[in-house]
Amino acid sequence: MTVSSSRAITTPPAPSAPRPIHFPKPIEAVLANGLRVIAVTQRNLPLIAAHLIVRCGATSDPQDRPGLATTTATLLAQGAGPYSATQIAERVDALGARLDAAAGYDASTLSVIAMTTKFRAALELAGTIVREPSFTGDDLERIKAKALSDLKLTYGSPSGLARLVATRLAFGEGPYAHPLAGTPRSLEVISRDDVIRFHRTHYVPSRSLLLIGGDLDPHEAIALAEELFGGWHDPSEPASEVREASLPSPRFVVVDQPAAGRTAIVTASPAIRRRAHDYYAGVVATAILSGYSGRLNQEVRVKRGLSYGAGAQLLARGGAGLFTAATLVDHRKVAEATEVVVATLRSLLDAPPQAAELETRKTSVLGNFARSVETIEGLISAFGEYALYDLPLGEIERFEDRVKGIDAREVAEFASRYIAVEPSIALVGNVDEFIGDLSRFERPIERIPFDELDLGSAKLRE
Repeated sequence: MTVSSSRAITTPPAPSAPRPIHFPKPIEAVLANGLRVIAVTQRNLPLIAAHLIVRCGATSDPQDRPGLATTTATLLAQGAGPYSATQIAERVDALGARLDAAAGYDASTLSVIAMTTKFRAALELAGTIVREPSFTGDDLERIKAKALSDLKLTYGSPSGLARLVATRLAFGEGPYAHPLAGTPRSLEVISRDDVIRFHRTHYVPSRSLLLIGGDLDPHEAIALAEELFGGWHDPSEPASEVREASLPSPRFVVVDQPAAGRTAIVTASPAIRRRAHDYYAGVVATAILSGYSGRLNQEVRVKRGLSYGAGAQLLARGGAGLFTAATLVDHRKVAEATEVVVATLRSLLDAPPQAAELETRKTSVLGNFARSVETIEGLISAFGEYALYDLPLGEIERFEDRVKGIDAREVAEFASRYIAVEPSIALVGNVDEFIGDLSRFERPIERIPFDELDLGSAKLRE
């Protein structure tokens, strides 16, 4: 059968207009113990989810104990109250629920989701876990062994390692500099007493948020929170505030990993706080550089065939944020690819986006945002971000309008401050294959053998 040429599709159809997002109105209450509770109703499925967000994360790690927040969060579900790790897992399975705990830089989160009829029991279990963790020595050693194994895999990946190096370069001695998971050296010295002290100091209701959403009335959710968490109390000694350090000058570091099949390139620059007035300009600027049709991928992959892909990321947090651009290339193409990445970042000033490019990338941003909040977990996660960074919850309803309102001038202004600047550069790969080509960069270049790399130090050397 032959398809006539008149029916052939020569161009893809134009994207349809984004559908409006309708957000349920959150109901809030602050319990007598200081716990802030936020509840929303979404009855499209018989599911209820909850996120308990504690305002402590890797920024609260002691300087000589990077990874303590992550270790503490991971240990929460390994035993609590009358339950062992196995009994907790069996209980979660019996409820048909899911329970996870993890730490970020600004917060640690215990999340739970279950069917409506099982949610109360699941949330009660979560309450026991956060208030009465066992933190046994055997569980700690098992968790540390797994964490060391995971670090070995990360260090063996040029891309994973380059991101850790670039983050350290961007922040130096600051609280956002060290790896979330810690380092092999720090994991070896983290003790049970360290974990107990960290939990007792930081896991307190007055510095926590509880978000509950799904198939229930919000007032019932707040009453349930009062019943299950009302007896949780702060310790007598409050946690100290996180102090930010001054930001270092940009550096260019190459880590010699002879076994690497390709070389990872990551540029990094300190960026904005989540509460910054130009947050939405940053979101749009990053989108112009990211994605298949974004400038980085077009310049690095499509036009030059240097890599399978390249992209950018903006992390906006409570303190200094981070802007990164990354790709993975053949060793012999490192110098060329690095030049292309840096030039593409500067292109936001040299060649500001025109109307068509702006519209396309904004549509991508709005589509990704809509997908991220279509599930109940995504919805309460979004509300949780606004609450964590002390933003009005109603701001979520203005996300679409704020993104649509960004123009080329605002993109260029953001780029001039955070993107089209001299970044720190981290290269991880077989350095002998490309070190000679780096002479074209008029910057000091530091070469660090893989065996001497220490991510626990701003100097990056043991």
